Amino acid sequence: MKRTLAAFVIFTALLNAKEPPRNHQGVLLRMESVACGPSESNAIGNAIFGRPTASEPSEERFCPEYILRSEGLLYRIRQRAGKHSNLLPIGATAQFRFNKFRMLLQVEDFDRRVYEFHVMAIIPENHGDSFKHPAAAGKKSSE
Repeated sequence: MKRTLAAFVIFTALLNAKEPPRNHQGVLLRMESVACGPSESNAIGNAIFGRPTASEPSEERFCPEYILRSEGLLYRIRQRAGKHSNLLPIGATAQFRFNKFRMLLQVEDFDRRVYEFHVMAIIPENHGDSFKHPAAAGKKSSE
């Protein structure tokens, strides 16, 4: 009876064991400043402090957007923290993994902090010029 119980406990522990998250490695190729919405989106706070409302023009807020190359893919990623985004070193090697709908990234030899990113696009590396910024892709050179 004890052997059966011990075997059952070991068997269920093996079934419930999760695989540890796999870290990927990539290189931060470049950073662009992209428009990521108005500087304040709280309508009540805008009304109280006299900031422009939705009908009035407001200042555009810019966020750093990075291109990360890893395993034949290019990732366009934007930091989740909206107000205080840290700038990361370009050309640095980074370790990253995916957790639900976000990318967790840590830059080697920079700091020990793990940054959370939104993945804006994933593009195969040999796909050509398709990872240009949409505003730049729409412009055509005049000859």
